[in-house]
Amino acid sequence: MLAVLNTSSACAWAEPFGDLPWPLLPVANRPLLDYWLETCSEAGIAAVQLVLGGDDAKQIEDFVRDGKRWNLEIQYTFSRPGESTENYLKSIAALWSGGLFYLGNPLFLRRRQAFKPGEFRQLEACRHDFHDEIHFLYAPTGAAAQAMLDGAPGSKLGLEQIHLHPFAIDSAASYFDLNMKMIQGEFSRYVTAGFSAKDGSSIGYNVRTPPSSQLEPPIMVGDDCRFGTLTSVGPNAIIGNHVIVDSHSELADCLILNDTYIGRNLEIRKKIVAGNRVIDPADGEMVQIEDSWLIARNRAEMRTEDLFRVSVLWIITCGLVLVQLVPFLLLCPIVLIFRTGRLARQQFHDPRTGYVYLPVFDKITPRKSVAYRLFRALSLDRFPRLLLVLGGRLFLCGQPPMRHPDDDEIIKQLRNYLPGVFCYEDYNKDSDRLVDSLWYAHIRSLFEDVKILIKALLTRLLTAGRQ
Repeated sequence: MLAVLNTSSACAWAEPFGDLPWPLLPVANRPLLDYWLETCSEAGIAAVQLVLGGDDAKQIEDFVRDGKRWNLEIQYTFSRPGESTENYLKSIAALWSGGLFYLGNPLFLRRRQAFKPGEFRQLEACRHDFHDEIHFLYAPTGAAAQAMLDGAPGSKLGLEQIHLHPFAIDSAASYFDLNMKMIQGEFSRYVTAGFSAKDGSSIGYNVRTPPSSQLEPPIMVGDDCRFGTLTSVGPNAIIGNHVIVDSHSELADCLILNDTYIGRNLEIRKKIVAGNRVIDPADGEMVQIEDSWLIARNRAEMRTEDLFRVSVLWIITCGLVLVQLVPFLLLCPIVLIFRTGRLARQQFHDPRTGYVYLPVFDKITPRKSVAYRLFRALSLDRFPRLLLVLGGRLFLCGQPPMRHPDDDEIIKQLRNYLPGVFCYEDYNKDSDRLVDSLWYAHIRSLFEDVKILIKALLTRLLTAGRQ
């Protein structure tokens, strides 16, 4: 049997959500296409033909790749402009002589409580059309598939035979309604990431919540999220991955998509938020917020003001190099000769060239060394990297340089990689690399960089290099 998943159709209601194509829009924090591929796997279908459109093809292909995650064999193809679904499927009839499983347009297969994955073997030929377009077609044989495409009615029960309800997503309202149904209990009928509790909550990995924040079930929180003090989240709130919610904000009966920053003192109810866009699901109206302190995409691109910030920091770096030059020339030979520390070159990710070797000072003896502690307390171990700042290879302050291959997974989630000599880790021992990197990408400014620099230098000095 061949599965054909058609992602090429246009979807006007999804355009306000940004650059994410509709097959990758999350339902309960999982892309819709993920559910489709999982259904193919559960139905015992190994061969899948994925039909791609135009501009969204690369994003979809990057998500699916070779299909091994679902134990599927993926073949990619492109749709022909203006060709109907029936004509396309008939043109590849030789490929589905053993049966056909077709999914196209935004369609979600809602599972009833009685649903069991093994029941796909009992499914009779059926077809579901919405707005005069085929959304779902199943035929166990090639002859049955041909009959269905020629207009045969198939089973009157359709997918309800196996306790599946075809839910057509044709508006922002239906998309929001589906997510609210999922958070109110239905998500437990699917394979979900993270941790699920009896109270109807699902919390992903690497989620940081201060004691003063309040999470009221049922809620769903994705991976790598950060909540500020005195925040209130829930009930019926779905929070995507890499979301930052600042202090004193309240979120309930809402859907917050991936990579979104929610500012302070905001109340969001019955809304969809995608980056700096707020969508009212009732009518699909979208409002774009220009003030990044309110709502923003927390993976911001390089901004014009960055040029001024980098220029000022380059001048500050020149001053640091002049101040550290003599102490470095005096203490570095002592550290190296007495072998209390060593200077090594290790491979890191580089935003321009891919990979780069950066100088790293390490302590190589367990015994105490006053010279080495003084060397670190004065931040002389960062002196070689300051020279790289002058050469334009690093930023004075920014995200922590990411090692290869240790931090490869973090790099994949950073749209903006801004490696700096000093970062939050230098004065915050509980710093989380991914969350703080996402935060810095959003909040970066000259004031923030100066704050990082002062705190890092003072912390390293006051802790005598132990930090």
